[in-house]
Amino acid sequence: MQDQKGKVFTSESSKGKTLFLLGCGFKDIVLCRKHGRKIYWKMQTLLKDEDSVEFLAYLDLHKAPGAVNDYISGERDKDYESILLDKKGDLSEGLKDGTSYLRVYSRSGTILHEEYFRNVDDSVVLRLFEFVKVDRIRRRTS
Repeated sequence: MQDQKGKVFTSESSKGKTLFLLGCGFKDIVLCRKHGRKIYWKMQTLLKDEDSVEFLAYLDLHKAPGAVNDYISGERDKDYESILLDKKGDLSEGLKDGTSYLRVYSRSGTILHEEYFRNVDDSVVLRLFEFVKVDRIRRRTS
């Protein structure tokens, strides 16, 4: 899957990392960016050098009108964070309007957590960081 600048991401690029996968429908692009930024930047203050974590956000565009794709193309040169563009709807299952949908995967690829958000604050990020710590401990003991 490609981001808005054409960079391709695959599941292989996240192998061996704790993965935070945040998704939204095309109507919620602003919400997705807001939640993604909050989780990413707050998490940066909590992570240790030994933590191998990947943060990915995606938009479901498979039913989006052409104007949405035009908007995204027009914003391509802006310094926005990477957001994957799901044009086929491969990741659309589970998305709900007005929310972001976060899934957290372990380094081995098993799902650790999934949750919907209307708001994200520091307490939410601290709670989500616990999944990184658990995955860190599992890695040390295996």
